[in-house]
Parts: sequence; C-alpha cells; structure tokens
Amino acid sequence: MLDAKCPKCNDKAQVSEDMSTINCKNCGYSESYQNYIEEMKIKAENMADNFEFRGSI
Repeated sequence: MLDAKCPKCNDKAQVSEDMSTINCKNCGYSESYQNYIEEMKIKAENMADNFEFRGSI
C-alpha cells in the first residue's frame, strides 16, 4: 500500500490499492485521488506565492 501526505494534518495517509481514494486514519480525511491531487496542487501554488527570496541583491 502506498502512503501520501495528508493535506489536513500532514500525517501519513493511505492510498487505496486501486489508487481511487486517499484516507487518513489520524484525522479522518477521505477524498478521491483526483481531488487530493488538486488540493495538493493548490497548496503547492500557495506555498510558491508566499515564498520570499532571501538572497543578496
């Protein structure tokens, strides 16, 4: 069984054998794989938008 990062609690969530759902035993998160990917994509985009470059100019 594959693991994935839970978008709610950041713990390990389990990917079903047919890769159709993601379930987290820790917080109860449950979602279809496709919706999970969209959620994680939005989280990544938000992290990139909030990134501040701290190098020397």
